[in-house]
Amino acid sequence: MKTLRYIVLALFFLILVAIVVGLFLPSKVRLERSIEINRDKATVFKVINALENFNKWSPWYELDINAEYIVSGPKSGVGSKLEWHGNQSVGDGVIEIIESVENEHTKTKMFFGKSEAPAYSIMSLEENNDKTKVTWAFENDFGMNVFYRYFGLVIEDMIAPDYEKGLQKLKTYVESLPKNDFSALSIVTTPPQAVYTFASSAKIGEDDVSKIIGEAYQKIIRFLVANNIKMNGTPKIINLNFDEKNFEFLAAIPVTNNDKESESAAIKPMQMYAGKAVKLIHKGSYNNIKKSYEVLSQYLAYNKLQRKGQSWEDYVTDPTKVAESDLITHIYQPIK
Repeated sequence: MKTLRYIVLALFFLILVAIVVGLFLPSKVRLERSIEINRDKATVFKVINALENFNKWSPWYELDINAEYIVSGPKSGVGSKLEWHGNQSVGDGVIEIIESVENEHTKTKMFFGKSEAPAYSIMSLEENNDKTKVTWAFENDFGMNVFYRYFGLVIEDMIAPDYEKGLQKLKTYVESLPKNDFSALSIVTTPPQAVYTFASSAKIGEDDVSKIIGEAYQKIIRFLVANNIKMNGTPKIINLNFDEKNFEFLAAIPVTNNDKESESAAIKPMQMYAGKAVKLIHKGSYNNIKKSYEVLSQYLAYNKLQRKGQSWEDYVTDPTKVAESDLITHIYQPIK
């Protein structure tokens, strides 16, 4: 009996020592790993800010490709949520974006299994010469749970390899995306709008295109003034044909109504396209607008979107009132 009593006392003493030592162990744990990706911050941020992309680079996805994943909440940003149910390797859990600072960082809250205490994941971006350093950090606060404090001593060895693998997969995926920044593009629904138009054309390299566009607008404006018709928006150019030699277009000015017919029939009433379209915000000189159209074409191709009719430009700012560098033009491309 004495031997048994000594064993019990010894076990009790060891447990007591373990508890006391555990109370002096760190209650918080943080680990982080970094990688450099050959893309700008906006491209990387777009990927990490939408949890629907998570399995494209997750280090755990391959552990159970048949796991069930449920994406809910907003498509991206705060409130975006991913829930999963898988085998013993991936278990059950849910992650939710709780912080999102554009092109800077995201923070997610994570629950694993039946745990009521969350862990946190932070992905921070730092750009340098068109390359982005991505730092992926894991944080957890074990509070007064002594067992988890001991677990915190080995958690880095357990998680760090997965974080390194995930960052490498993120790098591979992001670098497979188009190099252009798509942050200036969005899919919108354009409302119906009445306009008057005037058809014109110019020879590229021979004519002063800006002057010809200005003359087309003047003809519409003279018609509006003569008929007491009020403008109802900013001027537009509807692209009919544009190649290396010729530019054919419709100059268009929005109005409150376009019931009045032009006697010469040169000024024609028209309804602008109403429906789904890709919108690109072009900033700066009109001379650089060709690059914006190239980015728009790449965006359509990457997202497998089909054009539906002519694109148009909406001149938001007046070039006679703002500096060339501050000009803003909205480009719209209807899509199916």
